[in-house]
Order: sequence, then C-alpha cells, then structure tokens
Amino acid sequence: MSNSANSFNIKDTSKATGLSPSVLRIWELRYGWPCPKRKSNGYRTYQPHQIEELRRVADLVKQGSPISTLIVDGLPRWPSANASAPSRPRLLERTRALPAPDDTIEAPLYRDLLNALETRHAPMVRQLLQRMFWTVRPGDEPRTALVPTVMALAELRAADRPIAEGGDLLAMIKERCVQLLRMQRSSEQPLLVVPARGGDDALAALTAVMLCNRGVSARPWSELREPPTAYVVVSDGVTTPTSGSRQIGCVSTLGGEGACALADLLDAAKPIPWMAVPTAR
Repeated sequence: MSNSANSFNIKDTSKATGLSPSVLRIWELRYGWPCPKRKSNGYRTYQPHQIEELRRVADLVKQGSPISTLIVDGLPRWPSANASAPSRPRLLERTRALPAPDDTIEAPLYRDLLNALETRHAPMVRQLLQRMFWTVRPGDEPRTALVPTVMALAELRAADRPIAEGGDLLAMIKERCVQLLRMQRSSEQPLLVVPARGGDDALAALTAVMLCNRGVSARPWSELREPPTAYVVVSDGVTTPTSGSRQIGCVSTLGGEGACALADLLDAAKPIPWMAVPTAR
C-alpha cells in the first residue's frame, strides 16, 4: 500500500472500507466525521482506528441505519463489534416535528440543514442558510430555514450541547429578517415585538416576519422604554406576562406557560388569541 504504517491516504482508506472517496469527503463535509489529519500538501490521512470505525459504520449503513442518526446518536466515536444505534431521544425532537417542505428544491436543503444543526456543523449551517436565502421564496423562508434554525439552536442549548457559533448564526437570521421586513408594507401603528433580553433580537425580528406573513403588520422594537402601542414580548427562554399596560401576548422559541411557540405562529390554522386584539392602545 502507498500509506505509512500509521496512516492511510484516502485511496487506500476507500479500498479498506468499501466506501468511495466521494462518500468519505461528503461525510466529512456534511457531518464533520471522520476528521482525518492533513499533510502539508493538504492530502487527507486516516488513522488505523478510523479505518476500523469506518468499516463498522459502513456495515450499519448497509443494514439500513442512516449515517446522520449514527453520528448524532453517539456513533461512530467508539462503536463496539456488535454496535447498534442507541435508543436515547434525538437532540432536535421538537424541530424535527415541524412539517417538512415537499418542494423538490427545498426538501433536500431542509433535510441537510437539520442534519448540519444536529451535528453542530456551523459552517455547513451557514452555507445552507445562504443557499436557502437565494433559492427559497421569501414567504417560505420562515418555515424552511429561519424557524428550524432558531428552534434547533434553542434545543441544543437546552440539551447542554450548544453550537459555539450560535450567536453568529442568530445574527445572520436577524439580518435576513430585517431584509424581509423591508419587503413588507407597514401600517401606521404596527404590532410591536419586544425582545425580553439583548440576545432575543433575532427572535423579535423573526416573530415580526411571521406575523406579517399571517397578515398582521408588525415590527421589532429596539428601544429601552415601553412601547407606546400594543406589543408582544419574545424570549428564547420561558416567558411570563409582564406588568406592561400595553402588552397583549408572549412568544418563546419553544413555548411555555403563558407564551405561544414559534411553531404555533407557523400554523396558520392555529388561533392566537392576542392576534385579534387591536394594536391601538
């Protein structure tokens, strides 16, 4: 073989595992696994233990186990000889319960986005979001890209497995929402969306976009004083009604006592009581 005693190049890794070089590259790009070392010339080198793991995972994939599930659920870090996918709950249970798009262009992007979020592959999440901003209809972006990303980031934080670059991804979401809001007509007295904390700015902008898509003119509120007209408070955590005299409702990313969830706003058939309240107060 053309490999050293302690490492394999991608060609020999392919021969040893039965996985094509393109599959090895795709798994590395999409899921961040396996993570081969690189020589000074940029060529990949795989270690003996990686060859063994790849063989075992290849067998599981041939038996019908999705590679994304194997990686997310803990394999193939240290698979045993009789490895099987563990039965513990998936990280993004709430996010994956959202209705998936059936559009032939949007569906694969949506699937890849959830996989990248679940494996905490931030560069891939950023790349997929950008592609979605270019290809998905603006009215479909909340359902296909924006809401799944914000919900997944919240679920990962709740599971103590946050994405280190989560703040950057939220900033990207906020910037896109501001662009989408510029496309909307604004009434003289829109419903104002107030972030509970500084880190909730992206959620406020996204909530405003979703309300506009449901026919309610809305805008995020960035001032420190109480808004002069009716408003809703949004928080990435669990929100409770405040004493603000003009507050008519609450929204939290995953929902909670006294607050509706982002998924509720996505469901056009689900009534939101405070949406019927006049904004003039």
